[in-house]
Amino acid sequence: MGEMRTLQISGVPLEIEEPGLEETWGTYEANISIRKRSRRHPVQVPVLYKRLDQEEPAQTGTGWTEDLGERGACLKLPSALHLGRRLGLVIFTEPDVVETEASVVWVRAGGQRTFYYHGVEFLHLAPTYYESLLKALPRKKQRRAFHRFPLSLPVFCQVGRNQDPPLEGQIGYISRAGVMVFLPQQIPCRTKVEITAPPPSTERIRGRVRWVANLSEASGMFRHGIEFLRGPLAPQKFLSLFSVIPREGGSEGSVST
Repeated sequence: MGEMRTLQISGVPLEIEEPGLEETWGTYEANISIRKRSRRHPVQVPVLYKRLDQEEPAQTGTGWTEDLGERGACLKLPSALHLGRRLGLVIFTEPDVVETEASVVWVRAGGQRTFYYHGVEFLHLAPTYYESLLKALPRKKQRRAFHRFPLSLPVFCQVGRNQDPPLEGQIGYISRAGVMVFLPQQIPCRTKVEITAPPPSTERIRGRVRWVANLSEASGMFRHGIEFLRGPLAPQKFLSLFSVIPREGGSEGSVST
């Protein structure tokens, strides 16, 4: 048995045991229900963390936010941290960066444990950083954390680990967090796919199907909403997709929000 200690989460004292990760995983899952009841927004931005409960040199790492709120966030990190760990966070929001201390209140595995979701509660958020955080959160009338751009680009879509030839499809619009693709057949939700653009592009983007629409009479294909698995695309990779096929007429593309 590990050492027992009491952790205050949302004002509720909670007895937890802190041995190895494998032994405490059930405790982590149980604490998902004790998350802060503040509204969360699907904002994906880079984050840098540092362990504050270690002597120097302390453990540091990088990841992405999965969602973000006034009192906490969900972080997507490459390795699991223990429940109750104190972290120093630098969240690269726009237009201003946010720095704060936080505590890990729940953890769960994702992607066959290739990454881990962490629920964190903000502890010491200075007024200036709180104002920066509010600027980064979408307003009530805003529904999207990323702008969508129209992009007519043929692509190949490999479904899961299927050995069949990839499906030929067409991008309808794209954002840094995901893409809408027309495909000749419906792919079930939550199916993992790999999207590749035609030569000379060598980009391969892994994603997961979030939603599927019925057959479109206009295109004769099915619309699929696909989220990118490794967080929002880096700016260079995102922009490179627009250079694969030149725009006709040289006109500027419109932005859909």
